[in-house]
Amino acid sequence: MEEFGTLVKFGQQDHLLQLQDEGLLYLNHLPYFWEIEDQELRGDPFDSIAEVRRGPKVVIPLQNGKEVSMEGEWIMRLHPPVPKKINIFCMYALRPFNGTFPVDERNFRFGAFAMVLINRPEFMRRIESTLSSQRIRCKADLVEYVDNLHIGRVGPFRKLKRFAYQSEWRLVCYDGPGGPRKIRIGSIRDISVILHSNEINEEIKIETEQPLTR
Repeated sequence: MEEFGTLVKFGQQDHLLQLQDEGLLYLNHLPYFWEIEDQELRGDPFDSIAEVRRGPKVVIPLQNGKEVSMEGEWIMRLHPPVPKKINIFCMYALRPFNGTFPVDERNFRFGAFAMVLINRPEFMRRIESTLSSQRIRCKADLVEYVDNLHIGRVGPFRKLKRFAYQSEWRLVCYDGPGGPRKIRIGSIRDISVILHSNEINEEIKIETEQPLTR
């Protein structure tokens, strides 16, 4: 995330205070996102799958040499190896010049409070330092949003366009414990603020300096 902007974490107040005080990053594992039913807020059966295939007809060869065909639309989701060992931490990427501000109010469903980073580069530095010291294999990047009828490779940094309002930045860690993962990067109280989610569009001001004229 090299462009100008910052990151926002929506959630419950007690969770965000723990994130501030301890730098606690709570990373759910992939099956959590596939199985949760919350009207496509966090739940997404396509999240981080390896590949998706679609078609109007599928033919299945049988051992006796015959074939069985199924007509109609079908979808095949191919999962990555050992998905329970892949863990994800998500934040809202507020990029003023990419249509992500004002924040879409649908994001307020993630929680009544929002933690806003006031020094994103330092936050990234602390994450990188902690993960490096613990030798955790990971990758962090913005999510690319693809067509809702996408066919082909997906992975953890692609999601369907119907989730584009979430404007995600993700930290993906591999070789996890087989369930949720907790990583502590130390207090970030000095580089963040917490406010009510419904205040974020009022409290954040985007200003640009006007060029000097001679």
